[in-house]
Amino acid sequence: MGIFDADGRLARFLNALGNLIVLNILTSICSLPIITIGTSMTALYTMTMRMARNEESSIIRGYFRAFHNNFKQSTIFWGIGGGLIVFMLFDIWLLQSVKGNFGLAYRLLLFVIVLLFGMELIHIFAVQARFENTMKNTAKNALLFCVGHFPQAILMLTVTLLPVILLSVSYRFISVNFLIGISGPAYLAGWYFKSIFKAYENEEETIL
Repeated sequence: MGIFDADGRLARFLNALGNLIVLNILTSICSLPIITIGTSMTALYTMTMRMARNEESSIIRGYFRAFHNNFKQSTIFWGIGGGLIVFMLFDIWLLQSVKGNFGLAYRLLLFVIVLLFGMELIHIFAVQARFENTMKNTAKNALLFCVGHFPQAILMLTVTLLPVILLSVSYRFISVNFLIGISGPAYLAGWYFKSIFKAYENEEETIL
């Protein structure tokens, strides 16, 4: 099978890239109301995990079906977690006027907590995307995944923030971010979550 065949590597790569561009556009548009960011990310993780498992069907139809099915729980998760993150970031901004070691130490502590909350939210949306469960068990299982795979969880957080990091280095990355800035990291995360969720996918009720 040649590289230019319909089922060759180049065709599969271009197909995956096209799907990621579509998912990036959908997630960006669906996140504009701000309150729907959590639901948009859950739908995105649903589709990227399907891509990693070679289960993807219609990208657009599948995305909006996942968006609809996870709207309530993901919106609540985002409202709580995202709200706390915004509150702490606002505190960090206010504490810039506090001089001395105390102000610096407190800002660093809050920044670390923000990162931990972000790490937990990533896992919450991924667990929500893959498993049907109560909100309590979803949050609990996401936390256990974070703690049990802490180095990988840090890596997933870094990958998720990579577009922001690259953009802070140079505005030349804005075109890449526009195309796959959200869906690209989610695709890499999809492969990661595929591997750690594999042992739990045959459970009938909850993960634990």
